[in-house]
Parts: sequence; C-alpha cells; structure tokens
Amino acid sequence: MHIIKVMKIFGVYFGAVTLLAGMLLVSFGAFAEEGGGHYQLHGDVVPIQEDGIHDPENDAVKTLQPPAEAMKDFPRDARGVINWVETLDSGLIAPRTGLLGNEKMHSVDFDVIFKNTASMPYVRFPHLPHTKWLTCKNCHPAIFLPQRGGNFVTMAAIIEGEFCGVCHGKVAFPPLQCNRCHSVARENVGLR
Repeated sequence: MHIIKVMKIFGVYFGAVTLLAGMLLVSFGAFAEEGGGHYQLHGDVVPIQEDGIHDPENDAVKTLQPPAEAMKDFPRDARGVINWVETLDSGLIAPRTGLLGNEKMHSVDFDVIFKNTASMPYVRFPHLPHTKWLTCKNCHPAIFLPQRGGNFVTMAAIIEGEFCGVCHGKVAFPPLQCNRCHSVARENVGLR
C-alpha cells in the first residue's frame, strides 16, 4: 500500500519515477506520507539522562532543560514541525555565534536557483534564513562546493542525509514537503 502511495506522490510531483527512486522511497513510505520519524513530531519524550547522547553520570544533566519542555512554545508549521526561522526572528532563541559566542556572523541575502530539477519547478535556495544561523564554513566546501554546477544534488541523496538532508528531516522541515523548495516556476512548462 505504501509503495502505491509513494509512487503516486512522486509520480505527481516528480514526473516519471525511476526504479531506484521507487525502491528508495518504499523504505520512507511512512515518512513521505506523514513526516514519520521526524524528531519533532513522533516518538517518546526521553529524559536527558537516558537519551544515549549525554553522559548520565555527569551532574550537568540535572541542570539541562529537557528539549521537549524547551521547545513546547516554539512556532510550528501546519505539520507540527518547528519553524526555526520564525523562532529566531521572534526572539524566542538567540543562538551563539560559535563555541565561545564571540565570533562574527555575516548574514547574506541572495538566492541561488537550481534548475536541474527534471520536470519539477526550480529550487530556490535562500541564503538569508540559513546564514542567520550558520556561517559559510558550515556548508562550504564540505557539504556544497561553492561553484556553479559543482554539486550533483538529487532527491535520493537528500533523503539519504546528504546535501540539504544533512539538516532537513533532522532539525529542519522534512525534505518531502516539495513546494517549500521547488517554488520557482519553470520557463518552459510541459513534458520532456
């Protein structure tokens, strides 16, 4: 049943579904359907001492605010995913600029349009909401080469946690909310 739904979703939004993409998406059927597995939407609230990340023997775990409590009033989108840009812009959080907090942030306000999107609308990558949080070196050159045509980005790679998938689907909105990225109308509409 998930196979049909996933293929239908991608058949409508992405044109022809390749066998490889179809097989890959079968394993993400629930994710594609409901955003399943996204830490902000699903799963039990686990105490910090038991999360497998923090040292339970360290007394500092008793002073840390549990993430579910800390983020309970953050603005969310229609699917329940935290809207981090709105959270930042509204002053609910003030991220440190680096480990010591004294580094300089240089927000840049320009978009990059990716046109290698098969039959989908083009992708607009807005630098401004990303550079309010991150310095250039967070993404360049390890995740993205900063040169035109230097990155062969595919949805399969993103879903596997590469490129945009390093954050999206983990701490940012899931990558299968197609219209959030594929937002620029193509110059030539029609079948290829």
